[in-house]
Amino acid sequence: MEGKSTYSEDEILEGCRKNDRHFQEVFYKKHFDMMFGLCKSRIRDGEEAMLVVNDAFLKAFKNIGQYSHKGSVGAWLRRILFNAIADYYRKIKPTHMAEELVEKVNKVLVLNGQALNDLYFEDLVRLIEEMPNTTREVFTLFAVDGYTHADIAEKLGIPEGSSKWQLHQARKLLKAKLERLDRSDQKLKLRT
Repeated sequence: MEGKSTYSEDEILEGCRKNDRHFQEVFYKKHFDMMFGLCKSRIRDGEEAMLVVNDAFLKAFKNIGQYSHKGSVGAWLRRILFNAIADYYRKIKPTHMAEELVEKVNKVLVLNGQALNDLYFEDLVRLIEEMPNTTREVFTLFAVDGYTHADIAEKLGIPEGSSKWQLHQARKLLKAKLERLDRSDQKLKLRT
């Protein structure tokens, strides 16, 4: 089979399950551009991005038997890559900060799509920083720091009702941005 120039996805996966280096190379070359492009959009340093992509491929080869044919191979690889990128940022940033922030924001926002799951620490911080000042302060105090509306009102010198309204605005802004991200991600998946 090594002389064949094109293989079906199933043939490639089966070869990778058997730890066949030729099929691993075919798999790598087939998905490299997508993986590296996604990684480079999150990790600017090309050498670091290459290390993360290679780590993701190693994890994929190690766990290829767990691929269940639910969804595309590309989606499965993206999930592995996103986890590898998160691992990278955990090593270079305070570990609990990124996980905690995503977890806390996830509790405050209820979304139908995958946008928050696919979001990275830096992106989430950027979305929060784009909010108007008071809205951002209220959201951070409530969602991240765990303050009550009464405590926020006292701390910021605003009525408790204003704190509730600002939180509502923050949720609305974040939800709209995340849904736009989710829709644009769905469009990208349809094109690939």
